[in-house]
Parts: sequence; C-alpha cells; structure tokens
Amino acid sequence: MVHNPDLKIKLSEEAMLGLGNQFRTKQASTLAVFLSDLEAGKRIERIHELEHSSGARHPNYLGQMPLASSFLLGQGHAATLLKTVATNVASELQPMPIIEPIHAWSYKNTGMAVQSYVLAATSHDLGTSIMEGFDGRRLKEILRVPDRYAACCCVATGYEFEEDYKTTPRLDVDEIVFGDTFGEKWTYSESWEDDNDENELEKSA
Repeated sequence: MVHNPDLKIKLSEEAMLGLGNQFRTKQASTLAVFLSDLEAGKRIERIHELEHSSGARHPNYLGQMPLASSFLLGQGHAATLLKTVATNVASELQPMPIIEPIHAWSYKNTGMAVQSYVLAATSHDLGTSIMEGFDGRRLKEILRVPDRYAACCCVATGYEFEEDYKTTPRLDVDEIVFGDTFGEKWTYSESWEDDNDENELEKSA
C-alpha cells in the first residue's frame, strides 16, 4: 500500500505508462500494488500449518495437501512440461487438472484478491481504478520488491471527485455471456427464482 507522496510521484514519472495512469497514481490517496508469488511452493509448509491449526479441514485433505500443492505448483519450464504431458495422458482415463505455468497460476489467484479489494473499497464509498499499464521492472526497483514476486497490477484508491465522466464502450452481453453451452444466447428467467424458492421449502420441510 503506497501512501508516500514522493513514492507515488516517482512511480508516476518513472514506471507508469500513459497520462491517465500517471495522473491516477499521483492523485490517489493510496496505490495498492498487488504482487504475484512466483515461488508459491515455498509457502506450502506455512499454509499447511495454518490449515492444521484451524481444525476446519478434514484429515484426508490435510494429508494430501502438501503433495498435491507441490505437484500443481511446479515451477520452471521443464517441470511444467513434464507434468503437462503426464496429466494430458491421464486425462483420457479420469479428470485431471490442467498444469499452468507459475505466472499464469499466480496471476489468476492474485486477480481474485484484486477483485475482493475493489469490492471492499466500493462498499466503503471509495473509488478505484485497476491499472496494468506500467513497467514492472521499474516499479519493483522503486518499491524494492524481491525477484521472487511479479507486479500483477496496481489499484489507484481514493475518494472520487465530481467530474463529467464519459461512458466508455463495452461489449454487448450477448458477446460475452452464454447460456449452458458456449455460443448459446443467455436469457434471464424468473423461473430460476421459483426453483430456488421450492428448494428452500424442501430444505425447511
């Protein structure tokens, strides 16, 4: 969380791309910088310890977690390639996970945290702007981020000021939301709510 005005100015002038991102970085009350752990496997032991102490997990889950996590978090091109070949072959017999490069896996999980942050900020009447237009190498150098982490995105956060905003174009819902199978038109149906009401009645009965 970058609050220091001098740091924000330095990031704006030396790392951010585009006038919009530069302006937001300087003007925001704080700049939330989200980092993706590219060596997440090093945290498995710590996470396992937390899971075990919470008492919320089934013993079978705890027993499988270290090995499963190590397998899915294979770092390096060779490890990813070998595991991809193995899971592709095994997928013919039973469901198997798709092995992703560590950058893809880590960025995806970081993205979930970004969304939660933005929703939480919005619930407190804060304005946010997610930005990915920056030089990650320079940003990491300015903020002294270790090589283990990649800069996923930044979220300018603060209080909105009155201004006449222009609505930017968006793809039509029919182009990005499908019903049941890919490409099929999705339509909202009030019968879904009726079905949910019936399910609630069955549970209460």
